Amino acid sequence: MNVYVSDITLAVASFPLIALAITLPYLVYQYRKAGSVPWLRTFAVYSFAFYLLCAYFLVLLPLPADRSVVVPYAQTPQLVPFSFVREFLAETTFSLGDPATWLPTLRDPYVYEAVFNVLLLVPLGMYLRYYFRRTWRQTLLIGFLVTLSFETTQLTGLWGLYEHPYRLFDVDDLILNTLGAMVGFWAVGPALRVLPDIRLVALEAREAGVRASATRRALSFAIDLSLACAAAVLLGALNIAISTGSFPGGKWFGSGWLARASFAFFFGIVPIAFRGRTFGQMLLKLRIVRPNADPVRWYQILARYGLLFLFAWAPFEIAFGVGMLDVFAEGRFGWSAPLPSMEGASTTWVWLAFMALWIATLVVRAVRAKLRGAPFVMLNGVLSNTRVMTEAGVALMRKQRTVLDVDEVRALEGLIAQDGTPLSELMERAGRAVAEEVRAWVPDPAPVVVLAGAGNNGGDGWVCARALAEEGYPVTLVAPDIAERMKVEPARSTALAVFADAARNALPLRVLVAPDADVLEGALEGARAVVDAVLGTGFSGEEVREPSASWIRAANRRRFEGARRAGRGRHRKRACERGDHERRGDRSLLPKAHGAPFAVAVDVPSGLSAQSGRAARPCFFADLTVTMLAFKPGLSSPAARACGTIRLASLVDIGPHLKRLRGEQDGQTRSAE
Repeated sequence: MNVYVSDITLAVASFPLIALAITLPYLVYQYRKAGSVPWLRTFAVYSFAFYLLCAYFLVLLPLPADRSVVVPYAQTPQLVPFSFVREFLAETTFSLGDPATWLPTLRDPYVYEAVFNVLLLVPLGMYLRYYFRRTWRQTLLIGFLVTLSFETTQLTGLWGLYEHPYRLFDVDDLILNTLGAMVGFWAVGPALRVLPDIRLVALEAREAGVRASATRRALSFAIDLSLACAAAVLLGALNIAISTGSFPGGKWFGSGWLARASFAFFFGIVPIAFRGRTFGQMLLKLRIVRPNADPVRWYQILARYGLLFLFAWAPFEIAFGVGMLDVFAEGRFGWSAPLPSMEGASTTWVWLAFMALWIATLVVRAVRAKLRGAPFVMLNGVLSNTRVMTEAGVALMRKQRTVLDVDEVRALEGLIAQDGTPLSELMERAGRAVAEEVRAWVPDPAPVVVLAGAGNNGGDGWVCARALAEEGYPVTLVAPDIAERMKVEPARSTALAVFADAARNALPLRVLVAPDADVLEGALEGARAVVDAVLGTGFSGEEVREPSASWIRAANRRRFEGARRAGRGRHRKRACERGDHERRGDRSLLPKAHGAPFAVAVDVPSGLSAQSGRAARPCFFADLTVTMLAFKPGLSSPAARACGTIRLASLVDIGPHLKRLRGEQDGQTRSAE
C-alpha cells in the first residue's frame, strides 16, 4: 500500500512540470480547432494527463538501481489465467460459508492487489466513454491494448533499458486491468444524463471562437515576441562572434540595432508579406484587418506596430538616452562616476512603473470588453484603424455584408433555377442543412418536433424531418393540412415524396395534421429540439394568423415556462401570458426554462419580417436561425434578437448568379433613365 501512495505522491509532485509543458501545445491546438478554450474540456484534458502520469508511475516504479539486476520472481511470466484465485484460496483462511473470515480477508494482499488492478483502468474507461465518445467494443479493445503495453513494458525490462525483467508479466493483470476499463465504461453511463455533452461543449467553443478573445491575441503576441527576442539573441551572439574574430566590421553593429531589426522583421516585414498575419497569428488563425474586415494596407501594419513600439519601448529609450546625454554633457567623472548607473537604474524603474500602469489599463479594458460582450481594441488599433479578428470572424463578416432584399433573393433563386439547380434541389439542401444543425446540438437521437407551414418554408421542414428520421430521431411533424392539399410547389411534391419515403422505409416520422392545443403541447413536452418552418421570408404584418399563431405560442410557452410536469413557475407563466418575452426595445429576453428544447428557425423566425425586421405577435424565439443563400435586412434589426445565433447556409455558390443579378439590375436602371 505504501508503494502505491509513494507513486501517486511522485505523480502529484511531477504533474506541474507536465502541465507546464503541455499548456502551450494544448492552447494552440484548441484555438486552431475550436477557436476557444472551454473550461470543461480543459479540466478533462489536464485530469486525463494526471491520470496517465499516475498510471505510468504505478506500472513502472520503483525502478532498480542496477540495470543488470536479476529479479527472480519476474523471470518467468505468469500465463495461467485466474491463478491469483487459486493462490488466494490456498494461502488464506477464507471460507464462503464462514462470514467471520470475510472481513479479515479484505486486508489480504491478494485481495487489494486484485482490486487495485481493476481500479487502475477504471478512469480510462470513464474518459473513453465520456470524453472520447467510444463504444464498449472500442473501450474493450483499447483497455486490452493499454494493459498489454503495460505488461510488455515490464516483460522487456522497460523496452531493453534493463537487461532483465524487473516486474512480473502476469496474465491475471491483463484480465483485471481490461475488466477495470469496462467497469469505468459502465459506471459513467448514469452520469451522462447529468454531465454536459462534450460534443456540445465543442460546438459552443466554436461559436465563441468566432470572436478574437484577448487571451488568444495575447498568446499570439507572446509567440511573436518570443521569436523576435530569440532572433535578437542569436543575432547578438553572432555579432559578438564576428567582432571578436576575423571580421572587424562586425563591431559596427550594436546590439540595440540588432534587436530593433529583429522586431522590425517579425512585426513589420512578416505581416506585410503574409497579408496581415504574423507567425503567431498564423498559428492561432488570427488576421489583422480593417474594422469592416477588408484587407489591411501595409502602412496600417507599420502604424499599428510602430505605435505599439512607441507606447511600450520608446519611453524607456528616450528617458535613458536623455539621462545618459545629461551625464556626459556635464562631464561627471571621478566622484560622480556611479551616477550614470544610478540614473540608468532609476530610469529602468520609471519605465517599469509606466509599463505596469499601461498593462493594468489594458487588463481593465479587456475585462470591460468581456463583460459588455464587445471586442477588445487596443489604442494602437484605434489609431491605425486596424483590428485583430479570427479567420472565421473575417469570413463571417464578409458574408454578412452580402445582404439581399427579399425580392432579390427570389430573383436569385430564379437565376439559380435557370442555370440548372431547381428549387426542389435547393429545398432539399436547405432542409438537410437545418437537420445537420439539429444533429450538432442534439447529438444522440431524441424526439424532435418540426412545425411546417403550407409554403416552401414548410417544404424545408418536411425535408428536415425526413433527414432526422433517417438518422433515427423520432420526429413529429405538425402540418396545417395533408400533403395532397398543399398548393405551393415544390413544397407539395416534396411533402408527398417525404411521406412516401417514411411509409416505405418505416421511418420514425409521424405527422400531426392541425392538432389541438393539448396534443401539440404533449408533443412538445418530450422534444429535445423544435424546428420552426411555419412562415418564411414572405411574411409581413402585425399579427400571425391561426393556426400558425397557436403553434408559435405553444413553442414559446415550452421555451419560457418549462414543462407542465415539472411545474411551471407562476412568475414565468404570468410573464409569458403578458407577452414579456415579445417586448420590443433593448431589454433582454427572459431566460430559457430548464430543459427547454433547442429551437431552430428555418430562414427566418416565424413572425419576423425578413425585410423590415419588425416582429409580429406572436413571434417564434429561436436559439439558432439558419438563413438561406444570403443574409436579409431584417436579421440585423433590434427585433432580430428572436433569431438567436444566425448561420448562413449558402446552398450554392451565389457569386456568379449575384453578379448576373446585379448586372441585370444595373441594366434595368439605365433603361429606366
